[in-house]
Amino acid sequence: MTLTAQENTAAPGRGPGRCRYPGCLNPARASDAPGRPPGYCGQDVPEDRDGTAVLVRHTAMTAFRRRAQLAGQPGDVRPVTAAISRAGAIRDDALAAMTRLSGQLAVTIDQLAVLGEQLAAAADPEAAEAQAEAVRAETAAAVEHARAETAGHAAARHAAELEAAEARAAAAEAITMMESQAAALARAEDTARDASRELGSERAAHATELAAARAAAEDAARGRDQDRRQHEAALAALDGTAAALREQLTRAETALDRERERQHETVALLRGLITSPPQAKPAARRTPSGS
Repeated sequence: MTLTAQENTAAPGRGPGRCRYPGCLNPARASDAPGRPPGYCGQDVPEDRDGTAVLVRHTAMTAFRRRAQLAGQPGDVRPVTAAISRAGAIRDDALAAMTRLSGQLAVTIDQLAVLGEQLAAAADPEAAEAQAEAVRAETAAAVEHARAETAGHAAARHAAELEAAEARAAAAEAITMMESQAAALARAEDTARDASRELGSERAAHATELAAARAAAEDAARGRDQDRRQHEAALAALDGTAAALREQLTRAETALDRERERQHETVALLRGLITSPPQAKPAARRTPSGS
């Protein structure tokens, strides 16, 4: 039994575009790349291996090993079996291409059959006469339609001429009205120009007054700043003088305290001298001469 037969036996009823892994019912993986479409789903599917569930990704390699296991062959990949697998894949691709070409050939044959029917209808005299009669009828209808359109165009042209005459009269009236409006507009512009000149003069005078007021305010502000600086300088000088006076007062109080302490010591010493009796001075020792 070939590999294709084994695959069909393992997965009966598998339609086109289905995963080619034995027993897998998932659709094959989609791909936008040109060339041969993928033949396997590429999903991890649990599979029973000697009573143990194992996740197996459905690819060409795992499918080849699974087919080998189902056929009772060793699962290891060998060069000969790999070559056989590639040959089987090439054969499958060729069969798919032949199927596609067969479908295209059937479509082409159908198109040729339709084309033959059309050519046969064109060669039929009765069909040609019917077509000529239909063309004549269509031509007569087109002529009548053109005559009706011509009459309609003539009526429309006459109405357009009447409308044009009315439009010219209305335009002349509008021109007269526009001329009067233009004269009124010119007078209004003259009045607005005079008012603008008066407004400009008033604005200039107001700007001069505003500049003078701003200058006076700036002078007053500068005077206030100068007075504030002088006042701050005077306060700083007073603060310095007060600090110096406080320092001098502190030194004077310190000197006064020392002076008071000396006076107390002097008074205590005088009191001691006054209250204590006089004591005899000890006789001076004589030093033996010649010693």
